[in-house]
Parts: sequence; C-alpha cells; structure tokens
Amino acid sequence: MYRSFLKYIFVVAVITGISFLYTHDSRAQTLDFSSFLIDTQEDHLVAMLSIDVEEFEKLQQSLHEGNKLSMICTVNLQRHRNLFWNKNIREKTIEIDMEKDLLSEEYIIKFPDKTFTLKELQEDSFDELFEGISIKLAPLEELVPGRKYRLQIGIKVISRDVPQWIKAPLFFLSWDIIPEVRYEMEFSF
Repeated sequence: MYRSFLKYIFVVAVITGISFLYTHDSRAQTLDFSSFLIDTQEDHLVAMLSIDVEEFEKLQQSLHEGNKLSMICTVNLQRHRNLFWNKNIREKTIEIDMEKDLLSEEYIIKFPDKTFTLKELQEDSFDELFEGISIKLAPLEELVPGRKYRLQIGIKVISRDVPQWIKAPLFFLSWDIIPEVRYEMEFSF
C-alpha cells in the first residue's frame, strides 16, 4: 500500500515537472525589437522601431497553411506623474495584415499605408519589411519641456480566422500565434 502510494506521488511529480518545462518553453519570446528610438519629425514626436521575428518558421508555417494573421502594435504615450497615475496623452494601434493567396501562391503583407507582395516568404526579405517602422505619436506642442514621459509598446501576432462564436465560449484560451511582447521607455522632453 505504502509502496503504491510512493509510485503514485512519483508519477504525479514527473508529470508536473514536465508540464512546467513545457509551459516555460511555450512562453519564450518570439518577437524582439532590433532597434527602437524616439525622434522628432515635422513638429511631431515619432517612435521608430524595427521588429525581429525570432521563430520565423512558426509564422511561415501558419501563413503557408492559409491562416490570415495580424501583427498588432499598440503604442501608448503617457506623461509621468509622481502622486497620481500617469496621464495618457496618445494611444495608437497599428495592424499589419499577413496572408497567403492560395491561388497565386503569393504572400500579401498589408501595412496601413502600403502593401507588399512576395513570391516566396524568406526570413531576410520578411525582416526587411519590418525595419524602420515610423509611428507619429503626438504634436510637439502638446508636450511640456522638462517633463518626464513614458512610452509603452506592445506587439503580438494573432489569427484573424478564429470566429467569435468559438472565441466567446473558449475565452480562457489565447488565440495569439505569437504572444505579446511589451517594452517601456522613459524619457524627458
């Protein structure tokens, strides 16, 4: 009796350990910023960034299977305050849609202001598309010199093909193809 109890505890411990290892692996960052800076252009504060997809094969396979994906980039500019919560100045969301046209076998990547069509989806050409993305944040006249500001950026890749009638009852599941990566930067103007 005691020996079977120990075997049971051992099996449960091994399964629990394996599940922790699996969970740790699935949470690895797959998006990264290769460059990020804040600049001024044409009387606006501008965030400029480049995005690297570390597990490109995962994204490539999903597109090859016909999934429609969106890379969602959310940028939030806040004024830093000591006694109260930070004050939101501007928030912008940019969606970059990606899909494969199954008839022509071409990959279509739609930025808000331009569309690219690729015959093949190679990592080098894909990375070049996501270099030097520029996001206008706020007019300089809205910023007070000498004050501290905080810029928060979140980027994730989601599947656009999952219908709402599936998402609603399975709300506890994540539909992200690549989980969100967040980055914060404080600066003075």
